[in-house]
Amino acid sequence: MLPSVDELLALDALTLREHTEQAGDTFDVDEQRVQLQKSLEVNEVCSVRRDGNLVAYAMLRPESGVCWFVGAFAIHPLYRTYAVITELLAKVAALAIDRGIVELKSHVYKTNRLSIAFHRKLGFRVTRENDKGFEFFTAVHELTGRPAVRRVAANGCAPSR
Repeated sequence: MLPSVDELLALDALTLREHTEQAGDTFDVDEQRVQLQKSLEVNEVCSVRRDGNLVAYAMLRPESGVCWFVGAFAIHPLYRTYAVITELLAKVAALAIDRGIVELKSHVYKTNRLSIAFHRKLGFRVTRENDKGFEFFTAVHELTGRPAVRRVAANGCAPSR
């Protein structure tokens, strides 16, 4: 079951507001709703639910050929567990295989320390930087060689996007 805009918005409001505002930008719920509606038209969504509730999601879109952009990656603070993270990563890996994704890019605010650490743990490299954030890049084959991702693959999670 794909998440609704309201579910995505609730998770975004919980996980994005603080570091967005710390970076000097505004998190406007109405603007975010419009962005999510537009994003759902061009993105693939991988999601994780617990007891029927959305607890994590990733949103990816083709950028150029085999390179896809990770436009969103959110995990509810109470569900940042090994099980939820591995399930979400397994679904992203299944999407990469299914769509022939070879490279991934992502943008992260410098104020989002948890996301920066997570990207680095997964082997993403900084390719560009400005005052507010970083652009991260990785090749999928490099990503799948990382110990954290190999553990996910060994887990054998079924890809139900």
